[in-house]
Amino acid sequence: MITNKLIFDTLLSDIQDHEILRVVIGINWTLVETTTGCGLAHTPRRDEPGCKPISHAGKLADLRLKQAAEFVLSKNPIEVAIGMAAINASYNRYDIKADNKNGLDAFANIEGPITVIGRFPGIADHIKNLRVIEKEPREGEYGEKDAEKLLPESAGVIVTSSALVNGSAGKLLELVKDTRVGLVGPSTPFAPKLFEIGIEFLAGTIVTDVEGMAIAVGEGGGVKMLKPYGVFKTLVR
Repeated sequence: MITNKLIFDTLLSDIQDHEILRVVIGINWTLVETTTGCGLAHTPRRDEPGCKPISHAGKLADLRLKQAAEFVLSKNPIEVAIGMAAINASYNRYDIKADNKNGLDAFANIEGPITVIGRFPGIADHIKNLRVIEKEPREGEYGEKDAEKLLPESAGVIVTSSALVNGSAGKLLELVKDTRVGLVGPSTPFAPKLFEIGIEFLAGTIVTDVEGMAIAVGEGGGVKMLKPYGVFKTLVR
């Protein structure tokens, strides 16, 4: 059975331990920097259940990367975001060899409905037969309660990597065990072991300008504001 614990245990099993150079927690994104990589993760809303002040505030950069990565096991959603950013700092190295192509194109020719967890701008340009599930759905989109019906009957599923932070990833991946699945977004770790639990492609961000990215994150930038400071890469099973 795929659970959040299984996913996190899988990710933690291959963490490279490094010195942390910097931690930035913005209202939209969280960043962890090391000498070999820089990781991003979606910052939860301050009013989400369980959010509280960070126990290691002021001393986060004194932790080793493995210690910070284990925050994904915390019950505090903000600490989970720090842990996920630390995990990504390990896997999303500056020198990683991954494709420049858009991972969404791998699903472009699938016959049958494609269900997307999360709203990705421009995704309709790549994929037909699209169904979007969102927490706050707009006209023509579906709500979270529709996932249990839509996902098992989908020919392909694309999951926002923010689901790793908000605790929904395990349930979603369990629903789509026998379906082609991609994980997409800045929170995506380029961890090959995720292929072993059924994910077909990983599409995420490699930071190319750490100073620019740290400033954009610290000043509350959204995805669009982060784009100049990184490149979008894809790792395929």
